[in-house]
Amino acid sequence: MFYELARAAVQRVFQDKILMGLVIVLILAIVVGGFGGSGSERGERTSERTAPTGGPRQANGSQANPETAAGTTPQLATDFIKWWLTGAMDLNGATAQKSHSDAIAWMTPETVQAFQANFWPPELAEGIASGRVMASFTPSSVQAVAANPDGSVVVTAMGSLMMQSGQQPAMHQFVADFLVRKDKDGLRVAGVYNRTVAASSGRVY
Repeated sequence: MFYELARAAVQRVFQDKILMGLVIVLILAIVVGGFGGSGSERGERTSERTAPTGGPRQANGSQANPETAAGTTPQLATDFIKWWLTGAMDLNGATAQKSHSDAIAWMTPETVQAFQANFWPPELAEGIASGRVMASFTPSSVQAVAANPDGSVVVTAMGSLMMQSGQQPAMHQFVADFLVRKDKDGLRVAGVYNRTVAASSGRVY
């Protein structure tokens, strides 16, 4: 009897096009709904694995600021000085003038004079530009050595400095301390202490 009822129901469905359409829609809804749920779950798991990491994130999920409210972090100050030295200690005759102009733009006005007196005096700049002086700088270590309460960071840079204006080149063990401070425009070199040459002038040339 059940078989006869089922066969009658199937025949009724095939004969009534509207009813057959409703059955097809119902079947599709069940199938699509089932796949959609599992796909959503898989999508959520995938997004967790491939979430972009633009930097360290706080517990609430927002991206942490690498700079402190008071100033900068030792790591950021170290990276800044590594980058800054590529211009500040560029001693290539073809590029030194522009590189030093760019480097000076990242210094506080009161620090520029000390930097030029110790590392880029007019006679050295002229000698490099004219080719009378050959020089090169090779860094060996750049690291933060102190974080001050005001948010500034002291970074010490070490390396080898070669100067040649005659027959024999003069080698210097480069050691200098740079004070990095953050102002409204970003990071700045706010202090220079040259320890390269133990001389009254403190100059490296």
